[in-house]
Amino acid sequence: MSSSLIGFYQEDIKKIIAYSTMSQLAREHILFSMFRHQTICVKIIFIIINSQITKAHKYFKNIYISNNFFNSFIRSLWLYIFIFINSTKKWKIIIVSKLVGISEAIRLILFIFLFIYFNTFKLKSNYSTISILTPNKIDTGFNEWLAGLIDGDGHFLLSKSGSARLYIVMDIRDKSALYEILHKFGGSIRPIAGAKALRYNLSNRKGLIKLIEAVNGNIRNPTRLLQLNKLCNKYNITLEYPKPLHFNNGWFSGFVDSDGSIYFNEASGQVFISATQKNIYLLEPLINIYGGRVDPSNARGDAFKYIIYRKKELFHMIENYFNTYPLRTLKANRIKLIKEFYIVRTYKNDVLKLNDWITFKDKWEKYKN
Repeated sequence: MSSSLIGFYQEDIKKIIAYSTMSQLAREHILFSMFRHQTICVKIIFIIINSQITKAHKYFKNIYISNNFFNSFIRSLWLYIFIFINSTKKWKIIIVSKLVGISEAIRLILFIFLFIYFNTFKLKSNYSTISILTPNKIDTGFNEWLAGLIDGDGHFLLSKSGSARLYIVMDIRDKSALYEILHKFGGSIRPIAGAKALRYNLSNRKGLIKLIEAVNGNIRNPTRLLQLNKLCNKYNITLEYPKPLHFNNGWFSGFVDSDGSIYFNEASGQVFISATQKNIYLLEPLINIYGGRVDPSNARGDAFKYIIYRKKELFHMIENYFNTYPLRTLKANRIKLIKEFYIVRTYKNDVLKLNDWITFKDKWEKYKN
């Protein structure tokens, strides 16, 4: 209990002053606790004062005072002075105790007002700072993811007339990922006729420059680098070549969101995370970083597939990579179901648990969580 509250009920003036001093010291060292206790004190003060007003009216029936006592501290103060002068010694000590409590309450109220004002001003100041800094804040993970997505499904174009644009084509189910890009850089999203796909188009100068600055230094596909270089020349931007890829980089997440697939083989009881590309030199470095292997994806040998398939490697990627750099398409739902697959894969041969296996397959096929 606050020392100022204890002081309210003391009849010895020395104790009153002592408890008041303790209250002041406590205020300096226990700020948060003080607010909680003093809030209680202030409420009790209001009750005490209302009680004393009732008593005072019995002594001074001809003295006018507002029904709302706190509208006038001056009138209240004079009222207590009259009570102090015309009462017994014991009553005087009680009034002194209450006056000390009231002074504490007034000081607390003023201090609280100053505290609220200061924090309100500080909050507005911080809000202004955030508003100014947010547009320039570098979201490294998102930029790396975006570069990986563009390396797979994007296309920078500079027409003969000199107009520049960026296209990204994705499955219609992954529209949320495209709208996230739209929100950051502007542009438009249109359905592709005859296909369950959407095309994101960015052609305004300001948005393109902002996007180029975001992915510059993260683009790794040689074809996409050549396209990006043309736009950099147009806008007088120096093209930055990517540094060697490492484990903690969001690029692979974007690459899987674009050119990747997540599927399981029911016969072998294995899950595969794969990404297909024509350029084998884009895939081979992934083996030393994330594990897996690279295989030809067709008989002609003009395309290649990177695959992660070992259970240990899959679990390592889920726990240490995709939790930090999550997929932003519906493929993320399958990533979350991989561990469950290794639990329910044997249920298909158990009559009692067959329904659980069917339920799992339904979630997997419909990209449900």
